[in-house]
Amino acid sequence: MQTRRRRGGIALVLAALAVGLVVVEPFPKGKVLLSLTSTHGIDTGDIPALAMLLVAAHLVIRS
Repeated sequence: MQTRRRRGGIALVLAALAVGLVVVEPFPKGKVLLSLTSTHGIDTGDIPALAMLLVAAHLVIRS
């Protein structure tokens, strides 16, 4: 039970950090990977945040 809570806590922290990375954008904008509209999309600077969200999702699903 404690392992499950720990994974949930870690997932929550990772998700919060990922959202913070997207909002603050500490990484420079790069090439566009996926264009959602003419002014919005996913670029190479968003990859660290996407990776954190994937790890957080994995931790939640696995617990």
